[in-house]
Formats: sequence, structure tokens, C-alpha cells
Amino acid sequence: MAKRKSKEKELFNGFNIFERHYFDEFVENLVQELNKNFDIDVRDIVQKLKVEYKRDKQDAINTGITAYPEERIKEWVCPRIPKWINSDHLTALGVFAIILVAFGFILGFQDRIYLLLVVVGLFLHWFGDSFDGSLARYRKKTRPNYGYYIDHMVDAIAVIIFSLGLGISGFVRIDLALLFAIMYMALMIHVELVTFIQNKFKYSFGLIGPTEMRILGVFITIYMYLAPVKYYNVVGYYISQYDIAFLIMSILMGVVLLFGILQKAVELDKKDRAKWNS
Repeated sequence: MAKRKSKEKELFNGFNIFERHYFDEFVENLVQELNKNFDIDVRDIVQKLKVEYKRDKQDAINTGITAYPEERIKEWVCPRIPKWINSDHLTALGVFAIILVAFGFILGFQDRIYLLLVVVGLFLHWFGDSFDGSLARYRKKTRPNYGYYIDHMVDAIAVIIFSLGLGISGFVRIDLALLFAIMYMALMIHVELVTFIQNKFKYSFGLIGPTEMRILGVFITIYMYLAPVKYYNVVGYYISQYDIAFLIMSILMGVVLLFGILQKAVELDKKDRAKWNS
């Protein structure tokens, strides 16, 4: 405990928010301490799970828990997809699947059996979204500009449809469902900006990526099927257990985004300042 206090004192010692030099130093020290105290054990795990490959001219990096087995599945499935099916068909399947998910939530609030549509939709969305680019690369028929644009616009539309379906359903308040969408899309913007600046596209944040989010969605849907909706009075507002769950997820995404911005800002600032004296 004494050692921790000593480190905190060292971190904040001499910090003056009104001076740029001290502020830059504070942010850099904060990021370094977080890396030492929180990420050091996780990094070893992430490095073992990491999948990195060339996506056209970009370096694609996925450190999610399912990254390695997912790549092995793609290697087996892509050669077995019929020739009349192309990457556009898989992209369209992903859009159809997320609409299926939205209707599954809406109808499932009245009759839980319809929640099966959510589970089926999440699986089909994973297949369509994950395999469209992989199939194009396997067949050597990539369209880098078209693919990049369509892929990310479809992802944004999917987040909106998913969140609206969830918010309209009654399981989650519409404002909290839209907060979830905003935070998810803010993370997407962060990834896109890093891709534009450094030509590195990261599919995941730590051990969590899109596939892990879908798996989490399946488990939440199973819980929705089995458990009744419970409401809690919080300062005059009635919220369900799902409201609480999605609020927590939104806050966690906000924290991940904040530290991602700080870390990347320090890194890019160093690179840009290094050019001043060259």
C-alpha cells in the first residue's frame, strides 16, 4: 500500500494543469503507469492470441480471444463456398441478419420464442461480416476502396439497426440503447482515424473484438429468454437489468476510448515533435 502511494506521489508530483509541458508529462506518465500496472500481464496473453495479416495495403491486427480459431475456420470455409456466391452476397447477408436481430428483440419482448431470431441473426451476421472480405482475398478479387467504404458504412448501419431494435423492443430504454450505439461508433471512428494515419486496422481492443461482442450478445439473449424483466426504481426512474448491463458496457467502452485516445495522442505527438529537429 505504501509503495502504491509512493508511486502516485511520484506521478502527480510537480503537476501544474496550466502549463503545457507539465500536462504533457503528466499524460505520458499516466499512460506509462497504466501500461505497467494493468497491461503487463494482459500483453503476454494478447501477443499469443494476436492474428496479423495484410488486408490489401493495410496491416490488419486482431487480438481478440477468438482471432486465431476464427482465421483457421476461414481457411477451411472459404474454399468450400460455392462459386456463385461472392463477397457482395455475404455483405447483403450481414445486413439482412442484423435486421433479423432487431425484429427478434422487438417481437421477443412479447413472446420470448422470437428471441431465437436474435441468436440466428447474430450467427448469420458473423458469417456475412467476417467472410465477405476473406472470400475476396481468397479468390484474389479484392476491391480495396469499394470494400473499405462499403464494409465500414454497413458496420455503422448495423450498429444503428441493432440499437434501435433493442431500444424499441422494451428490453432496454431507447436512450441507453442509443448511448450504446454512440459509444460503439465513437470507437469505430477512433479505429478509422488510426487506420488513416498509420495504415493499421485494429479489429479489437485488447481481448474483445466484434466476434466476442456477438458471443456476449448470444449469452445475453439466452438470459433474456430464461429470465423475466425486472425493474428497479432509481431516483424516480424505472430501469431494467438490461438497462444496467448496457449502461455498464457503454461506460466501459467510454473508458477504453478515453485511454485509447490518450495513448495514441502521446504516441503521435512524440512522432510529430521528433520531426521538428530533423
